[in-house]
Amino acid sequence: MAYRAEKTPRRRRWRRYVLLLSILCGAVYFAEMRYGFFRLRSLEVDNGNVIPDGVIWQAIPAGSGAFWPALMLGRESFEKKIENFYPVSVTLKPIGWGRYKVELAPREVFLSVSWNSQLWWLSADGYMWRADLPSMLSVNGMSRPNRPMLSWDAKLPLPIDSEKFMGDIYPSSLPITKIKRWYDTIDRISWRDDVYCLMAKKIEGRQVVQVLLGTEKSITGELILKDDASDWLSLAAALKNIYPASSGRVPPGLVINATYTDMKFTVSDRRHM
Repeated sequence: MAYRAEKTPRRRRWRRYVLLLSILCGAVYFAEMRYGFFRLRSLEVDNGNVIPDGVIWQAIPAGSGAFWPALMLGRESFEKKIENFYPVSVTLKPIGWGRYKVELAPREVFLSVSWNSQLWWLSADGYMWRADLPSMLSVNGMSRPNRPMLSWDAKLPLPIDSEKFMGDIYPSSLPITKIKRWYDTIDRISWRDDVYCLMAKKIEGRQVVQVLLGTEKSITGELILKDDASDWLSLAAALKNIYPASSGRVPPGLVINATYTDMKFTVSDRRHM
């Protein structure tokens, strides 16, 4: 009997809690129906005419118009619906009760990459997409890279992360930091204006960088370098001393192999290879 007497007040307390919760929910529902407290009030788009506004509105999750917190809860999905198909970065920010701001910017194209018999663009923040991607036509403010093209050999690891593929824009698995060091070093070398293309490949099991000099129609010289750019400047200085008449440039017709240890390199004539 004592147990039953103790249990009854607990039941009464729970009934009061349920009743109060029901009243509160009813009040919130009534207020929402009459005043629309949870309706999406505004979506400010700081687009800069990067992509059509219609693309942004189509990415808004269903139900967000009636319940604005749903847009914040689905923020990552909203951003990815755009970023997976357009080479842009998207940021959704709350700026007030039921108010949001969407900021968009075209991805900065770092360089063009030739891989799998196709031309790709690589962004500075590590994304890749095909250079002929149709959605590119809808993106304003994107400039073509002016650096020499990078050719990525098919025998090297895939340059895209296929497991994270969700659309037309791929996360890149390229060693971005190392590649940027290649190009930063090339910019400091006197024969930088003669570089047509950098080819990442394997020779005898070692990964190397083959630098082609000249143009697409006329290759005038080659340098085969270690993929660690720490010795490239020293090589350029050595070549400048060996060929002073060329003002630091590589004389036409030569193939220079600098993949050996102890800063050794060989010089061959392309015509005799």
